[in-house]
Amino acid sequence: MFGFSRLRKRPIFGAFAEKNPRDTSAQDISAAQLKFAEGNRSLALGQLVEAQEHFRQAVAKHPGFADAQCNLGSVSRDLHQPEVAEKHLRAALQSNPALTPALFNLAMLCIDQSIWEEAADLLRRYIAAVGSQAPAQYWLGNCEMGMGNQNLALKAYTTALRLDPNHVQARWGCAMSQLPAIADTEIEQLAAPKTFLTELKKLHKWLDQHAPPKAFLAVGAQQPYYLAYIEQNHRDTLKLYGALCASLMAKWKLNSGVNTPPPNARGKCRIGIVSAHIHSHSVWHAVVKGWIAHLNPRQFELHVFHIGKVQDDQTQWASKRVKQLHYGKGEWPEWAQLISSSAMDALIYPEIGMDSTTVRLSSLRLAPVQLAAWGHPITSGLPTIDAFISANDFEPPNGEEHYCEPLIRLPRLGCYYQAFGTKSKPVIREEWRIDRTDRILLCAGSPFKYSPAHDRVWTAIAKRCAPCKLVFFAMAGDHLSNRLQKRLRHAFESEGVDFDTFVRFIPWQPQNAFFGFLDIADVYLDTLGFSGFNTVMQAAERATPIVAFEGEFMRGRFASATLRSLGLAEWIANSQEDFIEMTVKIAMNPSLQKTLRQTIEKSFGNLLHDTQTVAAFGDHLLRLTSK
Repeated sequence: MFGFSRLRKRPIFGAFAEKNPRDTSAQDISAAQLKFAEGNRSLALGQLVEAQEHFRQAVAKHPGFADAQCNLGSVSRDLHQPEVAEKHLRAALQSNPALTPALFNLAMLCIDQSIWEEAADLLRRYIAAVGSQAPAQYWLGNCEMGMGNQNLALKAYTTALRLDPNHVQARWGCAMSQLPAIADTEIEQLAAPKTFLTELKKLHKWLDQHAPPKAFLAVGAQQPYYLAYIEQNHRDTLKLYGALCASLMAKWKLNSGVNTPPPNARGKCRIGIVSAHIHSHSVWHAVVKGWIAHLNPRQFELHVFHIGKVQDDQTQWASKRVKQLHYGKGEWPEWAQLISSSAMDALIYPEIGMDSTTVRLSSLRLAPVQLAAWGHPITSGLPTIDAFISANDFEPPNGEEHYCEPLIRLPRLGCYYQAFGTKSKPVIREEWRIDRTDRILLCAGSPFKYSPAHDRVWTAIAKRCAPCKLVFFAMAGDHLSNRLQKRLRHAFESEGVDFDTFVRFIPWQPQNAFFGFLDIADVYLDTLGFSGFNTVMQAAERATPIVAFEGEFMRGRFASATLRSLGLAEWIANSQEDFIEMTVKIAMNPSLQKTLRQTIEKSFGNLLHDTQTVAAFGDHLLRLTSK
């Protein structure tokens, strides 16, 4: 969604906090100052580990030494130790709440962890103390975008450009912020792609005219992630965006020492998978895991470049089944060098557009053959990508018209999928203010999947299925869910329907609890226009009745493809009215629900363990790498 390039902060060379703890002796204060000075010298030489140890010794001698606490926190962040960094940055601000470097560095740490509201507050305090600065305004804009405040983000980026017209990342942000995460109206959402394209052309022209030497730093800083959630064909727009990313990254590559390796002359086909989600994640379960498990080891040598931060048991599982799994190699230039020197025959990017490092790497030519897949189900737009891996059942007949890349349609659902087999946790209805008489209609999509164009669907279903509860899910402190809830409340009120009677937004649930909700749901409702593959597969695993909506584009056809595979195509809607009627018919008929559950239970195996589609993928890899 967002990816932020790291800003190197200068060390603090100031004095320690004015108020020292009473139990700190003058001797300890003097010793702490000496260690602080040694730490700054090491930091100036780029010796982060040594600097960290000096600062650690300084704060051990004098815990109230705010500047030493701040520098220790900042160095710890640069060493990818976020918990240590947070501890010491907060200690610095406790000793000196006005310490501006600590305010800025803690804001950066919050941004690293997508804690947008606190980061924005810290940046506002910083700006109030030191005056408006372009970098601080730029980061404030990123925070506002993270909270879904499109207009405030644009204001911050514009302020940054007024202060520094050559701030490339802020100029890039002005273009990307044309796309709202949660649009308030259908008119606003449908107009956004046009304004984005206009700003993208302006950005392209400005970069051509000014040719700033480090313009590549803007690539991936923000991405047009929310464009995919607007139901239009964005191929031409993303082609322009992709060309811009590739051209800027190519200029970096010329001076980087990173080369494109030649094709492998003999031996197994060397395949590199580059992903931030080699852990329990929707991209992993739907797309990547089956490749690692079932690509023929006699033909392929698999290497995984795990560029994300999360590791779990799935990461460990992957590491035991591939030739090599690389992790924690630093920033994107280090990854580019490593991938290039690894001499892959083909690189696969399962989810281009979901994180900054992936966009930067995929904008480069690091292997003779480079592929995108449907982990982010829209064309990458990149001229450096040679094909897009999709599935025959997902694509409409004219699917090729939606991609810049040649389209590869794998058989059926195009993936090897395993059931989770998780034991469900019973739902206590009273805990969520759901009555025993309520019909439960499960709406499990992420907030940005709910277009204002479809708000009337939910009000109509609520009125006709009463008594019922439309159950949505929200992450704790999720500003986007709050914005969706506010918009839906307005839609219900406009139709004279009491929102609180019919709608529940409950906290995002662990899988066993989510399975419990699927077990008691009368019907699972697809997200219209941008479907969800993993959620609908979990609904099928629990034999929950499903109503799907057939979208125009692949990203809106996951649930409909699943229902066809289950032999339940009659529950695929092609219009809002059909979707409403099908939902009402199932929700109001317990006997029909029982029949549908029985059918899904019998047919669910059709969705699983499709090794043939992985073999077909292998055939495409061999064909592409043998050219």
